[in-house]
Amino acid sequence: MCREADCPRSQVINKSIDNTELLLRLYPGIADLDDDVRARLIASAQTVNVPPGASPFRKGDPCKNFILVLEGQVRVQLSSEGGREVVLYRVKRGGTCALTTSCLIGNEEYPAESVIEEAVTAMMIPDVEFRQALLDSEEFREFVFRGFSRRLCSIVNRMEHVALKTIDERLAHHLLSHGDDTVSDITHQVMAAEIGTAREVVSRKLKRFESDGLIRSSRGKVEIIDRENLQMLASNSDT
Repeated sequence: MCREADCPRSQVINKSIDNTELLLRLYPGIADLDDDVRARLIASAQTVNVPPGASPFRKGDPCKNFILVLEGQVRVQLSSEGGREVVLYRVKRGGTCALTTSCLIGNEEYPAESVIEEAVTAMMIPDVEFRQALLDSEEFREFVFRGFSRRLCSIVNRMEHVALKTIDERLAHHLLSHGDDTVSDITHQVMAAEIGTAREVVSRKLKRFESDGLIRSSRGKVEIIDRENLQMLASNSDT
C-alpha cells in the first residue's frame, strides 16, 4: 500500500481470523463470492498498518494492489506544482479506492496522491490475484464495478460543486458541513484543498466572513456566529 521510504512505521502483519471476519463483515460483496474465489483472494492478501501522515501512493507510482480498508481513513487528492491541492474523495472502512481500481484495470500509474488522515489497517490483494478474480467471478466483477461506479459519481458531484459554485458558497457550505458551531483543528490549507482554491483566498474570505459577523476565527478554529445567514450564503451567492 505504501513505499518503505514514506511509511517507515508501517508494518505487514500476519493475517488473522479476526481480520478475515472483519473483512467479510465490512465487505459483504467479498463474503458472497464463490468459496474458491474468496479463499484465493484472502490467502493472497497481506494486512498492513499505516500511520497518519503517510502517503501510500503519489502521482506516477505504479499500482500493485487492490486495497480493502478495515480501519481508518485515507484522503485522495490532486496537487499542482505550485502547491495547490483539491480533495477528490476519502476512503473509509468498508470502502474502495476508485483510482486504484482504474489503475489496476488499465495498468496505469496513479494520477493523484493519497494521505493517511486516520491510522489505517487494510488488506492488500496483489494485482495478479485481482485480475484473475475479475476473470473468474461475475460476483467479484459486480462488487468491484459497483464500488467504482459509486465513487465515480461522487467525484463528478464534487467536481460539479467546485466548478459551478462560487468560492463563498463552497467555503460557507464546508463550514456548515461539520454540523457544529465550532470547527476545530483545521488549517486554511486544508480548507483550501477541500473547496478547490488557494490558501490565501481562504484566509481572505474568512476575514470577510468575520467582518460580516458570520464567524469568529482564531488559529486552528472557526466559530459560526450567524448560522442562518451563512446557510443563505452557502445556497446562493452573487459574489
